[in-house]
Amino acid sequence: MNTTTFLILLSVFASLSSLVTEGVKHIATDKANLPYNLLTITSALIVGSVGTAVYYYLNAIPFTVSNILCMILMGLAGGLASMVGFDKIRQALEQVSEAKR
Repeated sequence: MNTTTFLILLSVFASLSSLVTEGVKHIATDKANLPYNLLTITSALIVGSVGTAVYYYLNAIPFTVSNILCMILMGLAGGLASMVGFDKIRQALEQVSEAKR
């Protein structure tokens, strides 16, 4: 995957994960206890990983260990791009540490 393809896929996946997050926020009944940043990361991991897997499948790229790792990293990169801003990333890390307690 070259840099241009990576950036195009990243922008598409970040946009899609933001839309999925907004959709889940509208469907959710318990909005007060819903950690939006964790929801964003989760949806971005799913959208980015599945989207990259579809890209690999359509371009006949084999599913090797390094390509699967790239799928996961694309999901994380899409989550970071969709959250936009250091404050949101810091807040997400705080929410993860609080959830583990």
